[in-house]
Amino acid sequence: MCLNVKKSQVLRIGKWHVRKVNRLVINGSPVEFVAQMKYLGWYILSGNAFRVSLHYMHVRFYQCFNSLFARGSNFSEPVLQHLVIRGPTCCKPYLLYGCEVIIWSKSELCNISYAFNSVL
Repeated sequence: MCLNVKKSQVLRIGKWHVRKVNRLVINGSPVEFVAQMKYLGWYILSGNAFRVSLHYMHVRFYQCFNSLFARGSNFSEPVLQHLVIRGPTCCKPYLLYGCEVIIWSKSELCNISYAFNSVL
């Protein structure tokens, strides 16, 4: 089996994530060490514990809402709320993708609820 080194990255999570280590070489090519990486739609961050970046989730949520708001600026508030929560271009999943498998901190929960409440 051949591993594609150009598509491979190393992300360190744990107590010694900032320590310098020898570079990882596979088949004569070095593997890149990164501070964040995209995996299954999440941006996973390097750190002491497993963390996910909320920035990209917010960006996608606000993109979805802005596209709805621009097309339906004359909609009434209940119609717009329905479209954000349950409509065909539902914005909520962009913000809550994978939330059932992550243990959110209090600040992350406040951050998510602020983003959701700011559009309603």
